[in-house]
Amino acid sequence: MEIKVKTVVVTGAGQGLGFSLVKKHVEMGDRVYAYELNLTKELIDYAMVNENLSIHQCDVASSESVNNATKEMLKKEDFIHFLYNNAGIFRYEDRVSLLETDIDAASVQLQVNAVGLLRMCKAVMQKLGSGSMVVNITSESGSIGDCYRDNEYLYGMSKAAANMASMIFQNEMGKYGVRVICFHPGWLRSKMGGQGAAESPHSVSCDESASNIMSYALNPERIPEGVYFMEHSGKPLPW
Repeated sequence: MEIKVKTVVVTGAGQGLGFSLVKKHVEMGDRVYAYELNLTKELIDYAMVNENLSIHQCDVASSESVNNATKEMLKKEDFIHFLYNNAGIFRYEDRVSLLETDIDAASVQLQVNAVGLLRMCKAVMQKLGSGSMVVNITSESGSIGDCYRDNEYLYGMSKAAANMASMIFQNEMGKYGVRVICFHPGWLRSKMGGQGAAESPHSVSCDESASNIMSYALNPERIPEGVYFMEHSGKPLPW
């Protein structure tokens, strides 16, 4: 018999895409563990009226924080069906030439955008198995094959590193039936997307992006063989 209630883990869950993923899985009746560096009022309020949502303060840039935040979930759950590594940061001040780029700021983005997802994967690894989906929200900016930028060095580097981490984890866990997939969520109408996304006809709402991503996470057979990096719409992206 198919298990109807799934166990779902979402990082960066306090707003934007992460909050949309949380809401959609809660509405499906799933048991959701939401992790956020700075717990937002909307996430706290939503948890107060949804008993199957558990929220936890978590800094994915810290192994100690990740281990402390996931301790309760690891005791309660035998299996994780969906892990959404969504936590990430973007610095608008990096939209400058290399001469103006603060190279020393690289470690911050790498720790959150790339190493952060590995921390989460390591923390919950014992609960992943055949049928588990690890959904890593990276970015088209991490694609070397499609690179067109002449700035944003650090963000692009961090997302390329996240893609590599995802592929190595897929190689390690694929033999156990775990599927790892990287998604570019689109230019989101969110705080990170900024005013440009809010005004652009080429941007996408967080709810729409979340729905598109979940349509593949819930139905992995829709993902073409050998594809591990794609847009939320389903278009494969080159590494």
